[in-house]
Amino acid sequence: ALGLLFCTASREFSETNFELLNMIGIILLAVGEVGAALLLGPFLADQLREHGKGGRTENSNEDQVMAQKRVWWRFAWCCGAAAAFYANNIKTWKKTFMFTLLFMGGSLILLLLGIPFYHSRQIPPIDRFAIIRVIKTSLKKKHLNYPLSPELFFSNDEGNVLHLSPRIKLLRWIDKAAIIETSSTSNEQEEAGTLCTVAQVRESKSLLKLLPLWSSFIVFGLVLSAGNTFFPEQGANMISERYLIFLRTFKGIIRATISYLSKNLISNFVPKTKKRQAQVLRTFIGMVMTTVCCVVAWQVEVRRLEKLKQLENMSMFWLVPQFCLLGLMEGLAWYGSISYFFVGIGSIFNIFFILANKGEFAETLDYSRIDKYYKSLTVISAVNVCYNFLLSILYIGSDQSVDNEGLQTNNTIGSDQIVDNEGLQTNDTTDADAI
Repeated sequence: ALGLLFCTASREFSETNFELLNMIGIILLAVGEVGAALLLGPFLADQLREHGKGGRTENSNEDQVMAQKRVWWRFAWCCGAAAAFYANNIKTWKKTFMFTLLFMGGSLILLLLGIPFYHSRQIPPIDRFAIIRVIKTSLKKKHLNYPLSPELFFSNDEGNVLHLSPRIKLLRWIDKAAIIETSSTSNEQEEAGTLCTVAQVRESKSLLKLLPLWSSFIVFGLVLSAGNTFFPEQGANMISERYLIFLRTFKGIIRATISYLSKNLISNFVPKTKKRQAQVLRTFIGMVMTTVCCVVAWQVEVRRLEKLKQLENMSMFWLVPQFCLLGLMEGLAWYGSISYFFVGIGSIFNIFFILANKGEFAETLDYSRIDKYYKSLTVISAVNVCYNFLLSILYIGSDQSVDNEGLQTNNTIGSDQIVDNEGLQTNDTTDADAI
């Protein structure tokens, strides 16, 4: 991606090829960024975890691993910030892309040189893409009736308690992936890939339950990408632009501080049974900040354009509120590695959103109508806040209804005695809600 952008910045192509290659480079850059962000963190933690074990199979201290990961991650962040400080003083795009290309190329070489020293382990094939296997098996078994006894669900010696949470009607069909058929033994069905364990079904349902909530991160990524792209460009066209790098660093400090404080507040002061609800609330507040950030950026740009008409200019420090809000929304809303995936999708959407509003952009920012672009983002992010609010209410409500769910089984339970506090459907159940 950086190689393509360097070539286009050198203007070595015709106008038609320039636009095409430039677009391909930007899309590849967005895809590469989300891929690296999604994988590097877990990879680093995994390497530190294996290094702590010394090649043994004992569990390492997870808190120590996370602390080491944060130290190395912040060291890398400081190196990147120093490189960005240097790149910020480069006057041409060609030299900027040349510097970033060399910097990223050197990082890639270092990564490849470390391959002989990385710890590796074989992941059991059954754990790969388990959710796809569960859904596929459920679809194959959709014609089956729910069993008369919980013992006909494949628990794989997990004990006397079956959990098929979350208790959501729309996802109950997935339970059928764990139904043991009478045509062959459970081990034969598992080896043939036609039977999943209760644990796999439970994990798949929990993931599918969160997918709608995670999808709201797409708009979050759209706003974040727009802020990281256009906020610095605004500052570069204002008075005191040489202090822009400090403003961007300040945004990063706010993000890290808010993230640290919110995580520690939830960890230390919220009861264990309410931690997930608290995390959902934290994410929702972050989503609200996206709308506030868009409104502030919109109004600041309107004022900046008005000043330009009067042949005046504004100080870059007018951008402090929107940079602070950008860091605040990142620190609050960002949660878990999966967030990187949906935020990355939002970054890619931002490219096409800009293309759809191509009429608002000119050769320079002063002749563009970024205020209209921010206004559109405000409307989209406001709708996304409502969407996230409804999903958060549904998630918290369903989470509270299954705090103690579980289906107790023992060898004395017959087919006519089904305990239905877990939500397993059975043929002879009289529970009206289950029917």
